[in-house]
Amino acid sequence: MNRSWYKTAVLLMWLALPAAACNYWRAWDQLPVRMAVHFDANWQPNGYTSREGAVELGLGIMAVLLVLFTVATLIVRALKPSASWPALLLSCIVLGFCWYGNNSIIRFNLNRVAPRPPPVNITVPE
Repeated sequence: MNRSWYKTAVLLMWLALPAAACNYWRAWDQLPVRMAVHFDANWQPNGYTSREGAVELGLGIMAVLLVLFTVATLIVRALKPSASWPALLLSCIVLGFCWYGNNSIIRFNLNRVAPRPPPVNITVPE
């Protein structure tokens, strides 16, 4: 009985991928063509990509993490059952941060205001 609950919990981790994909899909028409996806220590964007690139990067990282965590948690369950639930919890926390990062990138790019150019001082000779 306990084993089936564990496998169900491992499968539930995979809901993070369609949830993140749904966030991109819902905001797709409002996202800018050039999206900020990397930020410096002051939260200023310093890395950009296309909308398609942002989706591929965000969902690709999450898919790789899901495959690794699924395999790892099932191996931990087989080798050391007492460590299986902490391993699953850690996997869910990391995936939650990844989902939050994707969601934050979407929100940042939806709320981004185009930077204004600096004012130009024109002097007229007299």
